Amino acid sequence: MAYRDLYLTATGCSQIRRIETEASYGQITSTAVVECDSTTLAMGDSVTIDAGYTSNHATLFGGFVKRIDYVRPDNVIRVTCNDTLVKAVDFFIASDDPEKPFQRNNISTPNLVGDLLQLASINPIDYDLHDPGFTWGTNPDGARFNLQTVADAVQFIASIVGYTIYTGTDGIVRFRARKPYVEGGDTPTVTFTTGAAGNIIDIAYSASIDKTRNVVKVYGKTPLTARASAANPYLIVDQTVVIAHELLDEQSLCDGTASINLTLLNRLAETYEMTVEGDPAIQARGIGSITESFTGASNRSVFLYRVAHQLGIEGYTCTITATP
Repeated sequence: MAYRDLYLTATGCSQIRRIETEASYGQITSTAVVECDSTTLAMGDSVTIDAGYTSNHATLFGGFVKRIDYVRPDNVIRVTCNDTLVKAVDFFIASDDPEKPFQRNNISTPNLVGDLLQLASINPIDYDLHDPGFTWGTNPDGARFNLQTVADAVQFIASIVGYTIYTGTDGIVRFRARKPYVEGGDTPTVTFTTGAAGNIIDIAYSASIDKTRNVVKVYGKTPLTARASAANPYLIVDQTVVIAHELLDEQSLCDGTASINLTLLNRLAETYEMTVEGDPAIQARGIGSITESFTGASNRSVFLYRVAHQLGIEGYTCTITATP
């Protein structure tokens, strides 16, 4: 697709040469890089990127400026941005008194995550948090956090309850029960096919048991423990993962952690890596459908684990990592 057919806009940027955005289930923040001839942006400024084709474009990114480079001999300005959750990455929890860390007692998961986000100046108007039904800090010591980033704290909570936390393209932080694979009820919103009318440029499929575990052992606040296991036809012997943390302070929390993580880990790790024609509708954490004869995929539903958009003089493509 020729450059003249592309639609490239970013707050405070003129004569844009290239835009790249990337979002991934495995990363708490999404990133964007804008290359342009001139900009009015400064560090920390808010940025919205709307891009695609003149006939089909959408908001691909919303966030803040983290870096600006002026590059010769190309005479290009490169603006690097991260989304709202970069505040959680940057904020390090360090109590003035080590004996009095950040602490909450008998608190629901959304309230705990919300209080942590507010430490990093992410306010309730900026987030939408669902409730997995877990209660934290039920013993007198409470749920304590210190000497770690807010991002590490909320990601740990998410991993325990089987949730994920991310920022949407609208700038709102979401805490959701979204697994990194296709679940019952998921419906594809984008399709990927080969052939003259298809949009797949290249594709590779792999299957591995490197990260497969069929036994989960949990060690919470002494003496709490839990175990979950299940048969797995792909493993030669049982393979175990251990989760240990003082925050797991009641039996139901330990049991739930074991069960949730067994569901996540006790499966064959299948991955599709694709480059496809660009489309703003292709977004990380969405559901797609693949039809491609060499890999044996026929209307196979996949979870879009990672999506990167690249727009520039060479056209518009998306690179995707997808999991069934």
